[in-house]
Amino acid sequence: MNTRVFASKINNYLFLFFTAAFAGFLWEILLCYITSKEFCNRGFFYGPWLPVYGSGAVLIYFFLHRKSQYPVRCFCYSAFIGAVVELFTGWLLNTLFGLRYWDYSDEFLNLGGYVCLYSVIGFALAGTAYVCFAAPFLLKHWQRLSVRIRRNCIGFLLVLAAIDIAASLIFPNKGRGITF
Repeated sequence: MNTRVFASKINNYLFLFFTAAFAGFLWEILLCYITSKEFCNRGFFYGPWLPVYGSGAVLIYFFLHRKSQYPVRCFCYSAFIGAVVELFTGWLLNTLFGLRYWDYSDEFLNLGGYVCLYSVIGFALAGTAYVCFAAPFLLKHWQRLSVRIRRNCIGFLLVLAAIDIAASLIFPNKGRGITF
């Protein structure tokens, strides 16, 4: 694979990461508002992205985009990948920073409170929709932009993310309605 093709693929995966991380951010704000009637950023970072969603989406797309014509397989594999990402991320945040951004301890079929049946089903549904519909649609429109615009957009997002990561490692986002 030549360098230009490789760079384009990386650019596409970064685009998918940031779109899914932003969609996850919006989803969590909506859930927080529905349950507590408050707007809150429930993520570790301060920016409008939740990397657990972006990472899950990229892994799901990477492993399943060639299976998009098999939605049942996508559903099953998305459930597994989503569960592993959520379990690992929750455990890592708790182990490294002593923070719990979610706790499913009271939910049916939970594993350490990091993952439960309904979250796995949610990842399975979202992963299937992402692989079969959203990612192809997003990539089709993303590819219509010039290489320069795509590169500049990703570069800008990476700089913002790096600043956010640095700030969040020093002062993690925590507090009422955010962490347990």
